[in-house]
Amino acid sequence: MRLSAANRKRLKEIAQEVREIVGGCLHPDGRPMTFAELEDECIEAGDLLTSLTLEQRVSERQPPLQAPCCPICDLPGERGADEPRVVQADRGEVSWMEPSYYCRHCRRAFFPSLG
Repeated sequence: MRLSAANRKRLKEIAQEVREIVGGCLHPDGRPMTFAELEDECIEAGDLLTSLTLEQRVSERQPPLQAPCCPICDLPGERGADEPRVVQADRGEVSWMEPSYYCRHCRRAFFPSLG
C-alpha cells in the first residue's frame, strides 16, 4: 500500500499527538532519557496503535451474503453464533468476533475465510 501525500501528512500529525502523549525526553527526576529508552516508549506506542488499527480493520470485514459451503461435504452451512478470535500478531494481541457456520450433515462448525 502506498500512502497518499494527504495521508502521510495526517499520520505525521498523529505522530505529533503520540509524542505529546508519551511525553518529553526527561525522566521525572530531570535526567535525560537515553536513545534506547526513547525508542522503547515509541515502540510501545507504535505497537499499540498498530494492533488497535488492525483490530478495527479486521472487525469491519463482513461475512459473505450467501452461506458458505462446508469444507468437507460442500453443502451450504447455517450461520451460527459469532466466536471470539484472539491472535498474537507481530505488533500485539488482536481480537474480533469471527462468524461461524454449522453443517448439519457433517455435524461440525466451520469458519470460512473472509479474505
